Amino acid sequence: MTTNPFAAEENWYLKMQCESTDLIHQSALAFQQLILTAIVVAGFLYTKTYYDNVRRHYARITVVVIGGGPVGLTAVLIASKNIHVKKIYLFEESYRNNLVNKPNQVAFDFRSVTFLRTLGVDFDNMEGCWDNNIFFTRVGIFQDYLLSLIFKLNTETDVRLGTKFSRENIKDIESIHGRVLVIACDGNDGQASRILGLSDEFANHSYKAYGAVAGITRLDKCHLPLPERRVHNLFFDLSAYGASLDENGKAEGFTLKIFGSSRQRYMTLLVPKSECPMVKTMRLVLDRGMMRNIFVKCYNTYKSQGEVTLSETTAIKHLKFSPRLFELKLFQRLHTVAYFEDDDMFVIVEGESARCGNFHTGLDINNGIRGLMSLTAFISLASCAVTEHAILNAMMYKARHDDNLCREFLRNGLRESMYSSY
Repeated sequence: MTTNPFAAEENWYLKMQCESTDLIHQSALAFQQLILTAIVVAGFLYTKTYYDNVRRHYARITVVVIGGGPVGLTAVLIASKNIHVKKIYLFEESYRNNLVNKPNQVAFDFRSVTFLRTLGVDFDNMEGCWDNNIFFTRVGIFQDYLLSLIFKLNTETDVRLGTKFSRENIKDIESIHGRVLVIACDGNDGQASRILGLSDEFANHSYKAYGAVAGITRLDKCHLPLPERRVHNLFFDLSAYGASLDENGKAEGFTLKIFGSSRQRYMTLLVPKSECPMVKTMRLVLDRGMMRNIFVKCYNTYKSQGEVTLSETTAIKHLKFSPRLFELKLFQRLHTVAYFEDDDMFVIVEGESARCGNFHTGLDINNGIRGLMSLTAFISLASCAVTEHAILNAMMYKARHDDNLCREFLRNGLRESMYSSY
């Protein structure tokens, strides 16, 4: 029997063809499975994205604002513009007459004016005056204007004036169906944050400067808003009090500001930290006559045209002032946001409840307005957050904003409100 010399080779070739065919079939099957998996994953992602978008679109939150000052009323206005807010409650201890008759003057810088205009605030139709892109008005006028806007809102709003927020109101908040955001704006003396469970712990930051303040109320004058006046590089002759220039004949110059309405006038003195004899004397020597004399002479020299000279007799009777220089500090609340899972409730603090200083500059309101610039985004994040990760991200966003705001204010606050010449 003859053997085919090519049989083995043909068998090997046929075997390789079969294996190649099986490999092709397996590859085709794997490719089909890959395509099918991709379609399933894409369908899942599309469905999830669509569901998440629908859920985010229809997510709703109830906002409770505590405090009807400029910051609290602005917070109500911001919340009303957010599509996720279904209802707003406002708790304010004072009645409307007390709010609109508050006499102290506030000043909004250009950044705050721009932001408030996006909320519908028309400064051109509000009593006040402009100077160097700063709008000066009485706080009562601003609050009356915001209240008039709030009472016209399309968003359901429950304004409870003359109602002090207390522990009893927490039960009302807990009975609200769905997620709740509580915004405490009742000032640095307010108790809302503590009642709601936030820590009262503050961190204090130094501005690396010393200052003094003075104020006088003249009941014979009206509450006419007046622009501020800044003067730089002031030097005082304090030789009668034992203060002299240093060995090089140099002393640290002071910055002076006069601001407020025609009825309530304020003065601030500011100087960077230094160890020159003049600054040391004004820091350590408790001499009311020296400080009163400085403020009276500063006021009479740099007052607005047409203002009456401040006499020694009037100053002795009515001028209130710091008896010596003190260190300027900013106090920052360590915890400005919290979430309580059992009640599905976020709590945040704004305005002087979150940050406050020991030095009045007339532009203090702007620090509170800066904090509200993150409120729209936070409301959206808080209303849509479902997982612990999303809730934590919302809280971190708010905490980062507050921390950055504090850093920015320490870096630029005095420069913008005192040191600069506009």
